[in-house]
Amino acid sequence: MKKALSAMLSMAVEDGYLEGNPVSGIRLPKGSGRGVRLAWKHVIALAEEIDPRYELLIWYGALQALRSMEAAGVRRPDMETAAGKQLVEEQRQRGKAVPLKTEASQAVLDVGSFLLDKYKAHMARWRAPLSTAALRKREKRGLPPVPEEYGDLVTVTRYWTPVRENALCRAFDLAKERARVRGVEIPKKATFRDLRHFADAVLVASGLEPRKVQARMRHARLAETLDTYGYLVWEVDWENAPASFEELYGIAAPAGLPEVALTPRAERERRSSQRPR
Repeated sequence: MKKALSAMLSMAVEDGYLEGNPVSGIRLPKGSGRGVRLAWKHVIALAEEIDPRYELLIWYGALQALRSMEAAGVRRPDMETAAGKQLVEEQRQRGKAVPLKTEASQAVLDVGSFLLDKYKAHMARWRAPLSTAALRKREKRGLPPVPEEYGDLVTVTRYWTPVRENALCRAFDLAKERARVRGVEIPKKATFRDLRHFADAVLVASGLEPRKVQARMRHARLAETLDTYGYLVWEVDWENAPASFEELYGIAAPAGLPEVALTPRAERERRSSQRPR
């Protein structure tokens, strides 16, 4: 009932009859089997425990709401063409560049300083040009030269090849296991796609204007944004977030957010360093 009513009201918003959807954000009792609820503590644990080569993919999913193979297909020009922006133009399937899921999936997204710093650190560590010695080592092992088409990929495997779906799924599951061993109870059924759900839920729960949420999720219709993920709205554990709202998403924080959601990354790190071990 709520889904049907929300869909009708969302269409009225799109057509200009209403200024907003009064049903959006209303919490219903949690249904059985409808999605996995991640929190900031889960996302951070996944980023810390996954193969370091793939950490950036976790942040692409949780902050930019990229699907797994969209994240794997991010190229240098996508991150470096326009300051503070990310282009989403293609994805990778079985190692090959292919069109995005829908026409609406192509977009220019705002990028926060937190993700930009992660990107720069990733590129410095994992995408520096291979040294002459490394190239000779590859040749001795019988490995083929790195194809030019892979040169602009931001994330590659240890063999300098595109990240494939099955490899990312294995790495994600292993990160879940490691996080659970250290006491972070990540839902057992969580998948990479739940990072996209998480991004939407955080933005909706933060009171961001629905159109801006739609732009981040890259849905053709507002109703799709509200009714695909609307049931996932929950309380956000901002105290565990790694940075402020604006640093994370590259957009101004909505009015009404708690003070902890506005605390800058540097201040969070300072407070963390002062906590007794």
